[in-house]
Amino acid sequence: MLKKFKSLFLNKTTKFDFEEKLVTIEDQDFTLRKALPSDAIEFMQIQETIYPIPVPWPIDIVRMEIDNKNALYLSLVDDEKVIAFIGISLGSQAESHITNLAVHIDYQSMGIGHLLLNEAFKYCRDRKYAKMSLEVDVTNKSALTLYDAFGFKVKTVHKKYYFRNHHDALEMIVDL
Repeated sequence: MLKKFKSLFLNKTTKFDFEEKLVTIEDQDFTLRKALPSDAIEFMQIQETIYPIPVPWPIDIVRMEIDNKNALYLSLVDDEKVIAFIGISLGSQAESHITNLAVHIDYQSMGIGHLLLNEAFKYCRDRKYAKMSLEVDVTNKSALTLYDAFGFKVKTVHKKYYFRNHHDALEMIVDL
């Protein structure tokens, strides 16, 4: 997984802007904003609520991704606490790539995943990206249901893709 993004870590200049906005889900207000370097700790805490240890991305990789000039990370904030995030690799206009999407366990089943994906789709469409791809663990049924709802289709299967559990990953893609 890291090989795919290794070349993107070299330059940390901000490339992709995002205007902070107020969003409402189930009559609850949240702030959606570009991720800050200080969000890395909360990203780790979110991962720890939803994945077994070791979490998929260690803190050093999370920090590098937030600083990655070819990626956009968004944080969903509830009362100054990050409760969800999404990362989008934007290195080539031919295809954007969801690198990570996670929602704190206490906030799941509220539509936050849908909100984050809708924002990613809108952001990429506005910038004329043609496709969006991602990888997902074959056992992550809730994520598969979400991605299916957005029209993602399986492109290929990567055998034993995840180092922590050796599960296969589905590489999925959708036209924007």
